[in-house]
Amino acid sequence: MRLSKIAIGGMRFRDRQTAIATLRKAIDCGFNYVDTSPCYLRQSEDENSERWVGEALNHADYRQRVMVGTKSTPGNGGLGLGELNLADGFGVRTAENFNRVLNQSLNRLGMNHLDYYHLWTTHTQEQFQEAFRTGGWYDGLTARKESWDHLGITTHADSKTIISFLKQRRFETVTLPLNVINTTRLEAVNYCRDNGIVVFAMNPLAGGFLAAHERLKELALRYLMALEGVHVLIGFATPADVEYAKWIEDTTPSFARPAEEILREVNGIINSREPRCTACGYCLPCPQSINVGACLSYYNVYKYLGMNEARQAFLDKQWEDGLRLDKCTACGLCASRCPNGLDVVRLIKDAKSLLYGKG
Repeated sequence: MRLSKIAIGGMRFRDRQTAIATLRKAIDCGFNYVDTSPCYLRQSEDENSERWVGEALNHADYRQRVMVGTKSTPGNGGLGLGELNLADGFGVRTAENFNRVLNQSLNRLGMNHLDYYHLWTTHTQEQFQEAFRTGGWYDGLTARKESWDHLGITTHADSKTIISFLKQRRFETVTLPLNVINTTRLEAVNYCRDNGIVVFAMNPLAGGFLAAHERLKELALRYLMALEGVHVLIGFATPADVEYAKWIEDTTPSFARPAEEILREVNGIINSREPRCTACGYCLPCPQSINVGACLSYYNVYKYLGMNEARQAFLDKQWEDGLRLDKCTACGLCASRCPNGLDVVRLIKDAKSLLYGKG
């Protein structure tokens, strides 16, 4: 089965009933990949994304029309290694624990086989090496080869780190953050295109806040649709979200504008007389593991478009270490690397003041 350009994210459903209706609508529209995880929307063992996906697909021929992926990690969801949290799929650091978390996912989904399995939230070399140590996560995975077909990795790392993971030649897919205001990982995207690795672009609407601006919402999806080898992983909340995505897909051939032209329009919308960060990613890596370009993308939209949704989305994502702008020590490395000669230290100071309400 060939992957559809638009994929179904399983972390934004509102409730069981809406999840089932939304999933079936998406599959009926031809979107044929579902991404879920043990912790998405988990209220209890019976109320969580994996359960809802399984129930939606246990009807008519829906399972035959879609590919399903879930995941687990030795990490803690951030930059560290985790203690075992089986219910959420974190801290899976032994083959035995991998076996337990895989069985848990299969049971929740009501399946005996997965199309995709992902090494999840792997952002650092330490986390990556932990997954592949003897008797660890990967050994558990390979011992259960009959239970899955394709292996992927999900990461918020910078491009160079992502490429180092992919050079191990173990992964067929990578899921990474990519959207019209955060293009810091295009180097990794280009590597994947040149090496036949599928890219799932998560956070296509920057955590959802771009949907509050109708033109940016459209351009955000148009941009990713225009990128070769990139599949747009959309966290649908309702059937109406699916209908909008289907409209984007159906009108893509007539839209026919290259990705670079779409970015120029976005930059025109986020217009200012001041020099501003374009999220190119050349300032990375940061000693504090901050994704400076991603942080300043939220800042740009909040400051220049006055979108309170951008500030709230930034604050809601402070669990993600790459967006912890408050960890900046003003060391100046980012400014020394900026190809546009921006005073990045000053921009970060202003961004901290606006986004956190402190200097």
